[in-house]
Amino acid sequence: MRCIGKYVGLAILAAVAFGVGTARAQNGGLTGHVTLQDGSACVKCPIIIERQSVKGHYETKTDKKGNYVYIGLTPDQYKITLEDQNGKVLYYIGHHVDIGDPTVVDFNLPKEMAEQQKANQSNPVVQQQQAEQQKQTQQFNNLKQMFDQGVALENQKQYADAAAMFQKAEPMAKGKNLEAVMEHEASNLENAKMYDQAIAEYQKLIADDPTNASFHSNLGTAYASQGKAAEAESECAKAAQIAPADGTRCYFNLGAIANNAGKMDDAASAFKKATELDPKNADAFFLEGQALMGKATMGADNKIVPAPGTVEALQTYLQLDPSGKYAATAQGMLQSIQGAVQTEYKATKKKKSS
Repeated sequence: MRCIGKYVGLAILAAVAFGVGTARAQNGGLTGHVTLQDGSACVKCPIIIERQSVKGHYETKTDKKGNYVYIGLTPDQYKITLEDQNGKVLYYIGHHVDIGDPTVVDFNLPKEMAEQQKANQSNPVVQQQQAEQQKQTQQFNNLKQMFDQGVALENQKQYADAAAMFQKAEPMAKGKNLEAVMEHEASNLENAKMYDQAIAEYQKLIADDPTNASFHSNLGTAYASQGKAAEAESECAKAAQIAPADGTRCYFNLGAIANNAGKMDDAASAFKKATELDPKNADAFFLEGQALMGKATMGADNKIVPAPGTVEALQTYLQLDPSGKYAATAQGMLQSIQGAVQTEYKATKKKKSS
């Protein structure tokens, strides 16, 4: 009985051993050596192995001699990608993994690059692509050179010449580059007081991007500089609807232009709209108060009667910026209106909770 048991046990072990051997034979693997462009071994470089027929992602790294191995792969088509130590893809190879010993897939970059370059030289499609890429690179370099020259002229306040340089660069630009060129061109045309051309350029920008609040704000300023108040007001309103900060800037500019033109009613109205959009814009409050001062009258008792909102605007300015550049002027205006007035204003502090 002992002998029978022994033979039975041996038979079971043989079956197990045979089963394990069969499972291993159904898998394969990958191995290889990695040689970099300079001929050195790629040490600790990631090897990414991706199965192509179904989802499968495996990773390993090369050793200090540039060798790698990965076993236990189901026979299939794989994409094997070589990365540098920073994770940048250097090269990839498609290869089939067979059953049994690991399939050898080397990365010999000098050889691979030479063969690829040779193939590219004989491929008319690749040659055309390379020629087009070289052309685009040259165009970009020319565009950058003109753009930099335009900026230099702009910094020197040679606005008309700067606008001409940006206009010259337009045909070379596309997408966001074209938008930047056109915006600089329009701005310089406006600074050169060439308002019709500036307006036309801003209108082109808005046609391409109607939701850009900055373009509407700039167009509003250009209209105001040309004396087209209704058009300016319309563009400021559009800018404010899209982005309140751009609307504030637009109305502030309208107020400044109207103030310089001696149109104090228009100036006060514009500055008030700027403060409504941005209640912390101290300068806008002061300029609103200053514009309203021009509407003050003299009462029967020979005292100044300020227009409604004047005192409030000046006091708000002093509360927001008690030591600002207009502080002394604002205090003087209030004193002329009210006589003895508060001469120091400090930002309101929140009470500490007990």
